[in-house]
Amino acid sequence: VPQRWLLVNSTAAEKRENQTFRKNTLRETENESKQFDKLGKKSFACREDALQALHDFESQCQFIGIASPEIQAITVYAGRGKPGKHQHLKSVHYQLAGQAYTRLDNVKQARLRVGRFILATNEQDEGQLDMAALLANYKAQQKVERGFRFLKSPEFLTSAIFLKKPERIEALLMVMTCCLMVYAALEHKIRHELKQSVPFFPDMKNKATQSPTARWVFLAFEGISTFEFQEHKMVTGMQSYHHELLSLLGAQYKAVYS
Repeated sequence: VPQRWLLVNSTAAEKRENQTFRKNTLRETENESKQFDKLGKKSFACREDALQALHDFESQCQFIGIASPEIQAITVYAGRGKPGKHQHLKSVHYQLAGQAYTRLDNVKQARLRVGRFILATNEQDEGQLDMAALLANYKAQQKVERGFRFLKSPEFLTSAIFLKKPERIEALLMVMTCCLMVYAALEHKIRHELKQSVPFFPDMKNKATQSPTARWVFLAFEGISTFEFQEHKMVTGMQSYHHELLSLLGAQYKAVYS
């Protein structure tokens, strides 16, 4: 299928992926070194088999090479203990030896892929879809993907619901979509209002943020209780950031917790 490709280099993704790249490279290098140690303990019937095994191993390795490889002949005599002059040779097998090293050129080559990805389209007419629009469409997918992640979250309990009739499934989907719409609208309003003020709402690391998720805000409001006795009402568990956020959202939100 004819395609047009766009190579994207994302600075943000590069910073994010650099840390995992170092960890993955170290883990893979250590794993390849262990595999070579195991290969060095394996016996081969002839030198050619040992050389072929070394060639196959090096072709599969991503980050290590073998310096000064040797094929060592291991002689085995009949009987136990130190062989005498006239003791018969039982067998000869061969083992690999060498020094594993990190191939820095391969590491540098792999690092070039960090933060980069390819977008492909089968739309051949650039007038219909140029590269800027292709990238914009890709970024717009994230909003939809976040919505699906929200719908699949355990809070919805969709895995516990069994519906047989198509019309009931459609009805449930309608309810879930309405919930997502309310969720997204509230998250947009919260972030919009927070960006107009000095950051004060804590994130998961207790650092001030202006772009919390609605789910995190819901969790932050858990533990707030209302006590009513006769004509008196008291709200407990409120923190200063709760009051400030409710003030930003408006009187109707504040009235619920007052």
